[in-house]
Amino acid sequence: MNERSREGRLTIERGSERSSKLGLLWMLLGTGCFVGMAAFVKALREDGLTTSEVMFWRTAPGLVWILVELRVRGQALRPNAPGPVILRSLAGLGAMAGYFYALRALTLIENTVLSLLQPVLVAVLSPTILGERLDPRALVALIVAVLGALVVLRPDEAWRANLPLLPIAAGAISALLSALAHIMVRKATAKDSPELVVLWFTVTVSVGALMIGLARGEFLELPPGVIWKIAGMAGFGLAGQLLMTRAYGRMAAPMVAVVAYAAIPLSMLVDLAWGVRPGINDALGSLLMVIAGVALVRSRRV
Repeated sequence: MNERSREGRLTIERGSERSSKLGLLWMLLGTGCFVGMAAFVKALREDGLTTSEVMFWRTAPGLVWILVELRVRGQALRPNAPGPVILRSLAGLGAMAGYFYALRALTLIENTVLSLLQPVLVAVLSPTILGERLDPRALVALIVAVLGALVVLRPDEAWRANLPLLPIAAGAISALLSALAHIMVRKATAKDSPELVVLWFTVTVSVGALMIGLARGEFLELPPGVIWKIAGMAGFGLAGQLLMTRAYGRMAAPMVAVVAYAAIPLSMLVDLAWGVRPGINDALGSLLMVIAGVALVRSRRV
C-alpha cells in the first residue's frame, strides 16, 4: 500500500513538473509575440494612429477567430465566474492604454523595462489575492531580474536625458494594472476556459476603445500602407494573449511572470530597426535576466 502511494505521488509530481515546464514554454513564446506586437504598435503610433485606434485594431480582428473557436467547442459565452473575468478585462483595458500611450515616446527597451515592474507587483500581490506561497529562491530571482532591468534602463542617465514624465508615469501605472490583470487570469481560468477569458477581454477593449475614439472624433480614416501593420499587431497580440493565459492556468503567477524578462534581449534586437544599438549595460542587464530565469527554474525543483 505504501509502495503504491509512493508511486502515485511520484506520478503526480512528474505530471506537475511537466505542466510547469509547459507553462514556462508558453509564457516564453507569448513574450516573444508581445514584443513583436509592440514593434507594430510603435510603428502604427508613428504613422499617426491614436492610442484608442491602435487598441481597437489590436483587439477587434481577433473577435471573429475567438467566437468561431468557442462555437466549434460548444462553449457558452457567459462566464461561470463573472467577477474575475470582468476585473481581468477592466484591468487589462487600463494596462493596454498606458502601455500603448508610452510606446509612442519611449524606445522599446525603455518601455519594456517599465513594464517589467509587473512581475514584481505580481509577486507582491498574488500571495494575498490567490493564497499562493512565494518560494524564497523565487523572490531572489525577482530581485536579480529587477536589478537587471535597472542596469538596462540606467535611471541615473535617463533622468538627465529629460525623458517625458507622462509616458513614464503611464508605463508605471500600466505595469500595476497589468499585474492585477495577470493575477485575475489565474483566478478566472480556474472556472472558465482561457479562450472565454480572452474573449471578454477582447470585447471590453474593443468596445471601450471604439467608444472613446468616436467621442474624440477619431476613426475617420486610416493612413496609407498600415493594413499589414495592423494585421501583424493583431496576430501577434492575439497569439501572445492566448499563450499567456494558458501559461497562467498551469503555473503559480509569480513564477511564470518572471519569464516576461525575456522581453529585454528581444526588445534590444527589435530596437535595432529604430537605430537604437545596445550597449554594455544592456548586455549586463540581459545576463542578469538569464541568471534570474535559471534561479527561478531551480526554485521549482524541491
